[in-house]
Amino acid sequence: MATETQNDVVKVYSGSLVTAELYQQALKEDGIESTVVGLELSASFGSAVPNSVELMVKGEDMEKALASIKQFESENQPLTDENALPS
Repeated sequence: MATETQNDVVKVYSGSLVTAELYQQALKEDGIESTVVGLELSASFGSAVPNSVELMVKGEDMEKALASIKQFESENQPLTDENALPS
């Protein structure tokens, strides 16, 4: 991502649809427009295709978007086996 111009669209996340949507909401709350790409593949295969979507932002928003995602991650502890919700 070193040669993008501010008008380019750049990837800030690649992974699961659920995580991409969480990050997209966090970006929206910070006033950053984003797009999830790869939904067609997820729809075709359901959740069987891991890491099948990408979250894209404008090049000019990349640094702010990455900071927003980092902030979101620091405020929202990921679920692990130790802190998973009871079934």
